[in-house]
Amino acid sequence: MTIDDNNKDSASATRARFDSRDSALKYACALDDTATHRREIHCIQRCLTDVPVGARVLDLPCGTGRLVPFLTAAGYRVFAADSSAHMIERAKALAERQKCTNEIEFGIEDIMSTSFSDGSFDAVVCNRLFHHFFESDVRIRALRELRRISRGPVIMSFFCSRSLSSAAFLLKNSFRRLPATDRVPISFRAISADIAAAGLQVDMKMATKPLLGKQWYLRLSSIKTGK
Repeated sequence: MTIDDNNKDSASATRARFDSRDSALKYACALDDTATHRREIHCIQRCLTDVPVGARVLDLPCGTGRLVPFLTAAGYRVFAADSSAHMIERAKALAERQKCTNEIEFGIEDIMSTSFSDGSFDAVVCNRLFHHFFESDVRIRALRELRRISRGPVIMSFFCSRSLSSAAFLLKNSFRRLPATDRVPISFRAISADIAAAGLQVDMKMATKPLLGKQWYLRLSSIKTGK
């Protein structure tokens, strides 16, 4: 995916690209019951270690609800939100099949400007979104919104350039006539700067496949300011 001059920012492009019934159908089957899914769950579980049973947890974007069974099984009160009504439809169907609908609320929300009040959630999980955000200012805006609505940790994933798969991607991308602007790995220094600009700090970091895979998870908390 590339973003040309006539398109809006990567947040708008991503929202439009995934807002279709076909996208939801394809996404629903992409990672279910895979080693990748299990590695991601392991990382998210570690990041949520001290979030107590009964906590209100936001899954945004929830996609087709892949994390919902894990989050409800952990005893959380889950709000599953996505910008796509088609994704939400699939997520609801999955929750019904898993018989966990009593533990979940669903809603259509845009990560750049949600309808939630300040501090609405004990924790927020943002899985597999930030690698679609090419511009630093877009990442900062999204992070600020997640900080606003969470009174506890923010768990996010991104594609880190510090891996063999990232090196291969970046080398290949350098030879393209129109370099890709989606799923592009960025440095830990770059994402750390965005996080700090949003008023957050990194408390924990881990890779799904250290040195090999580009998918990293970060646990963030608000920077405490003195009086």
